[in-house]
Amino acid sequence: MLKRLGILYVTLFLFVFIGSTSNVYGAPNITAPNGVLMDYATGKVLFDHNAHEVTYPASTTKVMTAILVLENLDLDEVITIEDDLYVDGSSMYLLKGESFTVYELLQALMIRSANDVAEVFAVRISGSVEEFAKLMNERAKELGALNTHFTNPHGLPDKNHVTTAYDLALIGRHAMSIDIFRDIASTVRLNFEPTEFTPETRYYRNTNRFLWGTGGGNQILYNGRYTNIKYDIIDGVKTGYTGDAQSCLITSANKDDHRLIAVVLGAQGLNVYGDSRVLIDFGYDNFQLVSLIEENQLKLESPIKNGTEDTIALYTESPLNVVLPSSFDPSKITEEVIVDESLKAPILSGDILGKVIYSIEGKLLGEVNLIAQDTIDTKPFFKKIILPRNLIVILIVLFLLWQGFVIYVRLKKRRKRVYFGGGYATTYKIGKSLLKKK
Repeated sequence: MLKRLGILYVTLFLFVFIGSTSNVYGAPNITAPNGVLMDYATGKVLFDHNAHEVTYPASTTKVMTAILVLENLDLDEVITIEDDLYVDGSSMYLLKGESFTVYELLQALMIRSANDVAEVFAVRISGSVEEFAKLMNERAKELGALNTHFTNPHGLPDKNHVTTAYDLALIGRHAMSIDIFRDIASTVRLNFEPTEFTPETRYYRNTNRFLWGTGGGNQILYNGRYTNIKYDIIDGVKTGYTGDAQSCLITSANKDDHRLIAVVLGAQGLNVYGDSRVLIDFGYDNFQLVSLIEENQLKLESPIKNGTEDTIALYTESPLNVVLPSSFDPSKITEEVIVDESLKAPILSGDILGKVIYSIEGKLLGEVNLIAQDTIDTKPFFKKIILPRNLIVILIVLFLLWQGFVIYVRLKKRRKRVYFGGGYATTYKIGKSLLKKK
């Protein structure tokens, strides 16, 4: 058996073939001190500007809070506010006695960027803000965000509440893999009807102007001309601002089924939108996503020995996507299929029996395991030694004929007849004692 080959999405290290992106393409110019562009499907970094430098995240923190809400709470659960709650900055201004579902509060967290809602979730999940911060940090590490340290669920200023552009890209990438999160992140407006405690309707518009920003006050200078902030290919993710962090933004864009994640931190004012668009357009102008193989794809049928079946179907364990320069011809990618030549039963569902390897001019792009979906048992012993079905029939007939012959002979011996003058008489053995004279 082949050893398990590990992660399913495999990235293409472009510098192996074409050098770093900065050397091949003119690196995009952004005004912010920190930025990164990441391919969503592969996790490949396409642009890095101080992406691993530790800085403040502001309300982009709430993406991690939203992930933990989705992982730990029932969206239909109703949460009743137990105390009047005031948290500095953007809030929903929740009052004691008000009740909302988890889903409604999650919408307020992301669309309104409500700091008080973030603390409600922290207490509901972990019992306190401090304990929730521990959970945030544990989950961040699991996602690969190794230079992140959260102290609260909303991102209000704290010198120990830090992250990096790269870490936020990882967190944002994971969040956008969740259907409900994507739906909320792309929602433009949110209304809450009056309650017994708050008689006015609450009207909220998403803080992300990429989703709606048009007209006066929503223009940015881009490529030498003023244009609306609204950009139709963008569907999230989260804004942030504090005096220490300045303007921060995690952006998700989707074009022709190719999703990119951009993070800009520390920008001045609306420059955060111009910088983010520069990164997104740079990605689409210079790179292409190539799907090499799909998950659960039938690749071939391979012969097996001593099995109840003669062959077994091999399927891909995972998809494989790579990012290539836009000018690169994907037809130059070569595929090699390797299968264990000594496959024999028993084979269990999920066993790794081979792999598919993709390369360019001998340089590895990635590989995917080939697995069995069916269980194949070992063939019974008698079937191992008698394979042709017609041979089995012949042997059975010969055996029956032989048994019939044996029975016939035995019966003939027991009932032997002797012919006497036109008749038959049965002969008997007479004991000598009967012939003695009396």
